[in-house]
Amino acid sequence: MGIGATHIDHVVISSNHSAKTAELFSKTYDIEIKRTMSRPGTGAHMEFAKLDEVVLEFAGPGEPPEGEDPRARLSGFVFAVDDIDAAVKTIRDAGYEVTEPKPAVQPGAKIAAVKSGTNGVPFALIQYGAHEG
Repeated sequence: MGIGATHIDHVVISSNHSAKTAELFSKTYDIEIKRTMSRPGTGAHMEFAKLDEVVLEFAGPGEPPEGEDPRARLSGFVFAVDDIDAAVKTIRDAGYEVTEPKPAVQPGAKIAAVKSGTNGVPFALIQYGAHEG
């Protein structure tokens, strides 16, 4: 089953202290955190860096809940596709569940998450230039 993936766009690394995890990766791999953002009202904090051509997204709360160590885990892969609607249709036709494409954090991009058949490794699809704005 081909979904038209062109490359791994980014890898999501979740933790209960995303800022600390991003700082650790930055120091360990000598990479620069290029963007930081928080989603108001959600407690979500994200930091972004590049390792060669792959974007690393560090996601989770900016501070850990009281008494918890900042533990990180692989939260998923995001594959870039040329046509997200066709990719979603192909995946659904194969019998797997996938969300409807929606606007992504990245301007002009759409994203859809594959919900089944991933053997415990979450992944999503992203198409850049999918809509205006």
